[in-house]
Amino acid sequence: MPLLGAHVSIAGGIYKAPSLAREIGCQSMQIFTRNASQWHAELVKPEEIAPFRKALQDTGISPVLVHDSYLINLASPDPDLRGKSMAAFRAEMERCEALGISGLVTHPGAHRGAGEDRGIELFVQSMNRLLQAQQGGRVKILLEITAGQGTSLGYRFEHLARMITGIE
Repeated sequence: MPLLGAHVSIAGGIYKAPSLAREIGCQSMQIFTRNASQWHAELVKPEEIAPFRKALQDTGISPVLVHDSYLINLASPDPDLRGKSMAAFRAEMERCEALGISGLVTHPGAHRGAGEDRGIELFVQSMNRLLQAQQGGRVKILLEITAGQGTSLGYRFEHLARMITGIE
């Protein structure tokens, strides 16, 4: 049977999201672990982890996915932006691990004029470095297809296929 899920707000505390999802009739949910439009993000507060996990257990909401920040661009040809993006993505992975969430949704990024081939190459390099550093983590990375505006990557299944086969 298909699952019904929604992107649910974490306003007032991340531990409130599972109850909100259940109230609107969901079996599954997606959340942001932080403000998706800002670079700065706090780690998950230790006092929020147990209540969040208990709320998941009490409501039966599963699976739970996290969507990363909209600012992250792992395909950027600008090394400073790519480095900042990698640090932010690594922090997203750590928040997922702390909360016991197994799936992290990301957009492949934008090549910003470097060309699709170079953008895909940079995305794959970035993701390989991130996954190597993760060492034994349980978080699966989920690539979200895009609409293809501007220099965005991932608007063709061929892009996603090249990324998936390039990731070690």
